[in-house]
Amino acid sequence: MVLEAARKLLVEEGADAVTALRVSEVTGIARTTIYRHWPQREDLLRDTVALEEAEPAIELTGDTRADLIVLLSFMAEQMGRRRGARIMAVALDRSGLRGEAGGPHREIVSRRMDPLRRVIESGVAAGDLPGDLDIDGAVASLAGPPFFRAVFLRQKATAEFVSEVVDSFLAAHSQ
Repeated sequence: MVLEAARKLLVEEGADAVTALRVSEVTGIARTTIYRHWPQREDLLRDTVALEEAEPAIELTGDTRADLIVLLSFMAEQMGRRRGARIMAVALDRSGLRGEAGGPHREIVSRRMDPLRRVIESGVAAGDLPGDLDIDGAVASLAGPPFFRAVFLRQKATAEFVSEVVDSFLAAHSQ
């Protein structure tokens, strides 16, 4: 109940609204109870964002190109939704990009990229991608364009756009 209320506040009002006071007002649960479970606001935000981290229900085929397109399309669709954009914005905002060296939200961003990372690693193992490929760089090369389009341009990544991103990546890293 607390995390669902916090998620609703996050999506509708933004990260600043996710406080013990606001969650208490919405749920009727005492602030002391909320503080007992989430002593720091960052803990409450982390657990709220974690609700959105379900693995995509995507059947991967082992075909590197096809799997990259399917997964990247799924990720782009999630980022293109208001809820997904808010969740990613909070994760990025709290990920240490504002000065601290890490933190729980950097882990959240990392976990969101894990399915993409696994497809890339599978492509390396299959010989579709070079063995010395920089996996982090590959994740950034693939996830970056749809993310930029969704967050900064407020445009959905079309199927054609995702295919172009994947094909450009594969052409640059073909064996």
